[in-house]
Amino acid sequence: MAIKLIATDIDNTLLTPDKKLTARTIAAIQAAKEQGVHVVLCTGRPLTGVLPLLKQLGLTTNADYVITLNGAQVQRATGEQLLASTIPLSEYRQLVPYFTRVGVNMHMVTLDSNVYVHQPDVGYYTVSDTYHTRMHLHVVPLEQLPADIQIAKYMMADDPAKIDAVTRQLPATITDHFYCVRSERFFYELLNKQATKGNAVMALAHRLGITPAEVMTLGDENNDLTMIAQAGLGVAMGNANSQVKAVAQAITADNNHDGVAQAIEKYVLHG
Repeated sequence: MAIKLIATDIDNTLLTPDKKLTARTIAAIQAAKEQGVHVVLCTGRPLTGVLPLLKQLGLTTNADYVITLNGAQVQRATGEQLLASTIPLSEYRQLVPYFTRVGVNMHMVTLDSNVYVHQPDVGYYTVSDTYHTRMHLHVVPLEQLPADIQIAKYMMADDPAKIDAVTRQLPATITDHFYCVRSERFFYELLNKQATKGNAVMALAHRLGITPAEVMTLGDENNDLTMIAQAGLGVAMGNANSQVKAVAQAITADNNHDGVAQAIEKYVLHG
């Protein structure tokens, strides 16, 4: 069955290790779009961290779509929100004291691309995340958060060894209630249980009249597992971890050798 929708992760998948788009990748995506295929960037980043890439790829019209914040938000490339899954403020208020006690650096991300921390000693990985994704950083006491805040995710942003130690001891009251996923060595995220890349991709496909069998997804990390598993053709990058490769139907080259472009050329343009 012909592929009608391509959903690709960004970091360590679409981009090279130095965070660049190659000419071959751009050409493959534009060729797929010219064939009428929807190409959707599906990322843990907020929209602010995706816009420059959408411009480079020519995916900026009202008929182009983007999935951000690890599936918490589905939008048109023009910014119109189509779907969102958030964490209620009441539940978030219960989470913060636990992670404060265990001593891991955390920050919260909203649907409108803002980052919140509640203590002035902001961690290195939080600062780095806000810089690379162009989000605004706010230091606001927990009790002063606005009642209408739309919380997309709460995330550990710390040394990988510290995250390893904390995640091994997370209580079931947290892991059973939230979608918990390691998105990078230095990021571990908590989201609404429905906010997965797989759910978001399938919801968008359904909206566009596209079946799961007509969807190809590409990724490398655990936050890509749901969309790799749910797509008709889930493709693991050559640099993907072993769990992603185990559930994928195919494996392409790594992100330093145009793995996304090679998959598009093989399964979409010449499929």
